[in-house]
Amino acid sequence: MSTIRAELPRIAIRRGPAAATVVHALARIVVIAGFVIAGFLAYQFGVTSYFANRSQDDLAARLTADTGRVTSIPFVAGDRPAAPVAIPGDLPQVVATPPSGDADSILAETAPAVGEPVGRITIAAIGVDWVFVEGVDGSSLRSGAGHMPNTALPGQPGNAVISGHRTTFGAPFFHLDQVEPGDLITVATGSGVHTYQVVDTRVVAPDATWVTGQWDGAWLTLTTCNPVFSARERLVVLARLVDGPNARVILGAA
Repeated sequence: MSTIRAELPRIAIRRGPAAATVVHALARIVVIAGFVIAGFLAYQFGVTSYFANRSQDDLAARLTADTGRVTSIPFVAGDRPAAPVAIPGDLPQVVATPPSGDADSILAETAPAVGEPVGRITIAAIGVDWVFVEGVDGSSLRSGAGHMPNTALPGQPGNAVISGHRTTFGAPFFHLDQVEPGDLITVATGSGVHTYQVVDTRVVAPDATWVTGQWDGAWLTLTTCNPVFSARERLVVLARLVDGPNARVILGAA
């Protein structure tokens, strides 16, 4: 008997890249992506803050040297800032004890050029001690915090608005969420040291423009991004003038 062996067709199997090669390629991609992300974070939270902090000494020196923007002007009871809007009715009112002083005039101050120092803001409750500049555009806020043009200057009638970074460029307002009603905020400018008392903190939408309104009396509004690492909302601190060279006159007329 003869054995018949069936001839089967030969199948050529084409092999792809070795599994090890694929793993190594993916590992390289992950490492490169990690370096890119680490570099970005180092720049955002390290390099920007380094340069912002370095600028503080220069800004402080220029602030001290700038003494020509202050003048004494008459202030008549009933004077109001330009285009005043109503103070939100649910804001608690602060009973101030203004210092003695000239009851007929205030020390008025003009804003410097955009990017130039305006004053120094101090919030002892959260360890803030920062020179801020005029302007809230990207370039101005590279120094950390800025005064919004077309709002009152600190210590003047109306509502002074100061915006600051929360996570980059020195992060001066990183702990702003820890400020509580009753805390004191001092702002030193060419016209003197102005003390405000916090009356409220709020989280608002980015388009809540009422926070920049020019209200009767003298107010300070601080704004920053919220939550941390996001610009989805705005954290707002509202404070009212309680002491300073213009307190008696402004509060008496409010």
